[in-house]
Amino acid sequence: MKAIQAVEKELPDLVLMDINLKGEMTGIEAAKTINQKHDVPIIYLTANADIDTVNKAKVALPYGYIIKPFTDKDLQTNIEIAIFKFGNDLKLKMESEQFNTFFDLKDHAKNQIIVHGTQGLEKINIDEVYFIEKSEDNSIIHLAYDEVVTSKSFDELLELFPKKKFIQVSKHFVINTSKVFAVKYPEVIIADKMSVISVDKEYKEIIGTISSELGEIVDDE
Repeated sequence: MKAIQAVEKELPDLVLMDINLKGEMTGIEAAKTINQKHDVPIIYLTANADIDTVNKAKVALPYGYIIKPFTDKDLQTNIEIAIFKFGNDLKLKMESEQFNTFFDLKDHAKNQIIVHGTQGLEKINIDEVYFIEKSEDNSIIHLAYDEVVTSKSFDELLELFPKKKFIQVSKHFVINTSKVFAVKYPEVIIADKMSVISVDKEYKEIIGTISSELGEIVDDE
């Protein structure tokens, strides 16, 4: 139990678990509990090399199994291999279709979305998005000092953002209304970035709502 509490408190990069823990719970049971709650590689330490012990230990999917007595070199080598393998496994998991399907979703309760961009998975704070652009082959999420390019279609990407806050102003642009500096039809100026976005005629009425909130006047030309 102390081992589990220590992991929850310290959030280590790796766990060295003695199979024969003192107390009510064995090292194998503790490892299984840790695996259920945390993504962390576990290496077993044990004096038992019999097949029965090894088979029981495999249930918790350890990243190493070191037999006592061991040398510093044995320990170092196993730790390096475990950390490398764990990192690689995590990367493959994140890039798998199943993982992307699960995480390429909105989580407005946490004010964030997670999308699969050209550089891998990207966690994006919704408040930091200024506008979204449709390009020929990609969709681009414009942040204050960065851009996230994704192969998702423009329409699919828009479904991830709260519609009350993000409105479409043209066939190629959706803006974050909280980032609007000024409105003067047929243009919208985005705050901070001072980007000028042209408004399509069919979206003029929507822009009028934003301009009213800002105290601006929409040009009727």
